[in-house]
Amino acid sequence: MHAREHVQLAAYLAVHAPAYLRGNVTYSPTALEHYWISSKCRLDRWGIRLKTHTQLLESGSPMDFPRFWNAARPVIEEILVSDILTRVWISVCVAHDRIQRENIAEPVARSVFLGHMEARNRALNLLLHGRGLEATMMVPLNRLRRRTERWTDMLLGYIAADTDVNSFGYDQARVREFGNDIRSERGSSNKNASWTMLLETALEAFGSQLVSEPANADLNRDIASAVMTSFGDDLFSHNTLVNPMWESRIIHLADDTQQLVEQLLTLETPIIDQPRSVSPRISFPA
Repeated sequence: MHAREHVQLAAYLAVHAPAYLRGNVTYSPTALEHYWISSKCRLDRWGIRLKTHTQLLESGSPMDFPRFWNAARPVIEEILVSDILTRVWISVCVAHDRIQRENIAEPVARSVFLGHMEARNRALNLLLHGRGLEATMMVPLNRLRRRTERWTDMLLGYIAADTDVNSFGYDQARVREFGNDIRSERGSSNKNASWTMLLETALEAFGSQLVSEPANADLNRDIASAVMTSFGDDLFSHNTLVNPMWESRIIHLADDTQQLVEQLLTLETPIIDQPRSVSPRISFPA
């Protein structure tokens, strides 16, 4: 699974989760645990790749820099793009716990959120200070960073219309502005229409601009599967889209926690030089 599909999942959650959470919602401890373990595995993989890349830049020859950066690009893009779902998901978990007056989902999601913030800061620091990064790669990556920030704040606006989650955005004033627009138009808007528009815009914004080969397809799939089953199946029961993200619902979460733990303890250093094969008032980020 590619990180761009996590944007689709984040958009669906932002539109549909707030109202759903006000109902009689049950949570899955297994799914929440699976989310934490899968995310922790991915964070550790990111850390290994970024550390390896830094060491190569420090000791390598300038003529090898383009190859090193091409190998690191999928990881950097994945860190930036998947941050959208990480921030939307912790906002959903905060909303759930406040509505249900519990403290169950937020601590798990917050642990992952803090780890993702650290990984993102390391990736951005590498882009800023890493040797040999050419403008032909720096410019689109910086453009991607700005796009993910705008999309995060816009999607959080859907949740902020019901629950104060501004602090998880990049620009709290922008989150509040989106939230106010969404709240004022809620009565006349159709959720399915909003979701369809979001999906189409997300596909355009995060489509061909990203490298085709994801850095961690397996863990991206596991994280999406855990998110989609953490609060029961009803949230996604009316979705009729046919794409790999929704097909991940058939993946069973039981009995594989031990395998993920073993993977977490035996992570291998990757080979870096392997060749890479709505409402009219609401404006969607480009």
